[in-house]
Amino acid sequence: MQIIKTFFEYFYYRIAKLNFKNGNQNNAIISVTVCQFLILGNLLLAIYISIFPEVKRKFNIYELAFIILLFFGMDYYNSKIYKDKYDEFDQRWKNECKREKLTKMVFIVLFIIFAWFLVFVNAFIFDRFKKY
Repeated sequence: MQIIKTFFEYFYYRIAKLNFKNGNQNNAIISVTVCQFLILGNLLLAIYISIFPEVKRKFNIYELAFIILLFFGMDYYNSKIYKDKYDEFDQRWKNECKREKLTKMVFIVLFIIFAWFLVFVNAFIFDRFKKY
């Protein structure tokens, strides 16, 4: 669990460092939240469709409310964790070597790609694309 926590702290730090020029670190919190939400949402969707494979309808109002609450709950939680932590993370990682920094950035980029890729994998596996 500590590895995942450290990964998302580093994820926040690198995205915040990219956005640091404009002084807005909320973009980094939202970036972390969106990637976490995509991973968790796709896992929950895969479990839901596996349990109820015959369901081929759109989400009802309660399911949409749950999805929206999940997203904003995760955003609130991430805001509590990462708000005003940039300086602490900067002290921890500002002196890392180029190779280590590059390796970690590759993992972050791959994680972002994986999070978005899961959306299409779920749609393809569970036949959710519209047929023309």
